[in-house]
Amino acid sequence: MGRILKYLKPYSKLLLLSMLLISVSSFCDLLLPTLMSNILNYGIRDRDLGYILGCCLQMLLTAGLSLTCILLGSKLSSKVVAGFCADLRSDIFRKVNTLSFEEFGHWGTAALVTRATHDVMTVSWVASMLCGTVATIPMLFLGGVILAMLKDVLLSLILLIFIPVILVVVLAIGRKVLPLWKRSDLYIDRQNAIMRERLRGIRVIRAFRSEDREHERIAEATHIMAENIIKGNTSMGILTPVSLLLFNIATVLIVYFGAFRMEAGSLSAGDIFAVVQYVTMVMGGIMMGSFAMVMYPHAKVAAERIGEVFDAEGMGNNALGKDVELHGEICFRNVSFSYGGSEDAVRDISLTIKKGQKVSVIGGTGSGKSTLISLILGFRSPSKGEVLFDGISAREISKRSLRRDISSVLQGAAIYTGTIGENIRMGKEDASPEQLLEAARIAQLSDFVEECGGLDYEIKQAGKNLSGGQKQRLSIARAIVKDAPIYIFDDSFSALDFLTEKNLRTALNEKIKGRTQIVVTQRITSAMSADCIFVMDRGCLVDHGKHEELIRRCKIYQEIYASQTGGGSK
Repeated sequence: MGRILKYLKPYSKLLLLSMLLISVSSFCDLLLPTLMSNILNYGIRDRDLGYILGCCLQMLLTAGLSLTCILLGSKLSSKVVAGFCADLRSDIFRKVNTLSFEEFGHWGTAALVTRATHDVMTVSWVASMLCGTVATIPMLFLGGVILAMLKDVLLSLILLIFIPVILVVVLAIGRKVLPLWKRSDLYIDRQNAIMRERLRGIRVIRAFRSEDREHERIAEATHIMAENIIKGNTSMGILTPVSLLLFNIATVLIVYFGAFRMEAGSLSAGDIFAVVQYVTMVMGGIMMGSFAMVMYPHAKVAAERIGEVFDAEGMGNNALGKDVELHGEICFRNVSFSYGGSEDAVRDISLTIKKGQKVSVIGGTGSGKSTLISLILGFRSPSKGEVLFDGISAREISKRSLRRDISSVLQGAAIYTGTIGENIRMGKEDASPEQLLEAARIAQLSDFVEECGGLDYEIKQAGKNLSGGQKQRLSIARAIVKDAPIYIFDDSFSALDFLTEKNLRTALNEKIKGRTQIVVTQRITSAMSADCIFVMDRGCLVDHGKHEELIRRCKIYQEIYASQTGGGSK
């Protein structure tokens, strides 16, 4: 919790000013019972209308000052809490972007979204409490007790008897609700995960008439979550009736014993009224403190969940690695990698890609092609062996160098809300309009750009107003506009027709001639013209060479060729 609250440090001045204003408001509230007591003791007793009106004016000014301070304090408190939440969410977002794929898979998208939304809102309650409650509780409690004792010590002691009882109840409730909040938060994660699955797979769910099954899944998660939240809120709700019961008992006892002291002449009616009012304020402070003590476990759980994300090692920028300039040579030495299952996704891979070489990686689905690309990009680290760039181990090279000197198009075309130009410019932030148009031309996207009226055409979320081929070509244009020694295309021509792919590859080869080019594909026509073709099967590198060599000696390559061309060896 401590390191989360450090996010309040930039707002320390506003926080202190807010606490000061709320303290002034609470102090004004403490003055009102004394003024009312004076009206009863002196104004009404002596039938002095002028004194009564003077006290009423003082009460009006005091109440006005209290209202002004509480409004200003609440406004400043809102600014502090809003800034606190914004900064915390921003850092969570940055941290999530550095997580490794293993860490990301450990939590899942739904749990990370919950931590950035629900958990941040829960922790923000602590920030809000610091702005208001921390200043109000001691002012109301201590001020109320002191002023009540100044009126009458004996009656004030009645109040102090009930405080330990309330504290025992609060501690018992706090111990009970902590596991309830933990369990409810886990099922909020699960509920979000199911909802994401349902929204992403709604067509499949409807096609297979699985609505009832999905309803049951979400209902189960919702019911368990709601059950724990209800139990937690019910336990917290006990505080109010218990506190009110004790308050009313204390009030009755004060009035009862106050009557005897009033008959004895040691106490006035105004003093009894003031003590009752101070008891009300003290009990209000106690109730606020009680709720704070009960809510703190929930906020602590949320802070721990956020802390888990911050504690993740992540990929980062490999600060200990060297910042080197890559030239394009890539070497795998006995590389194996497993996603955590019983079998390796790739096994004992050894290959060399020379600088400026154009290579293709071909194989069936699940043969390990995309895993090789993840290893090259540094998204995954080999379980065994090592990947080298220009003779330097990838473990010794900073991730910043890899990201800077490798331009890639991954298997799933990632399109973002914005214009065509903004999507292409992600490859090179300072690209000129001419460079963007040139990249679009090479990616065979010029006709579409002209039809849409230029680079300012707005693209909807995830490219919903684009076809599959347009998404791929836009992703390719983004990679082309970046000047890099290594270019990777991971099955990024699959949605293009053969003529478009031929024109694109011709223009692309001219553009990046002399650069290392790696093309992952299942199409034999995309691999045939490569300087070297690596054939993958079931995680193993079964053969490599030119098309003419492989068509003579590699059975798997022959089968791929025959299945796609309908003929034998060529």
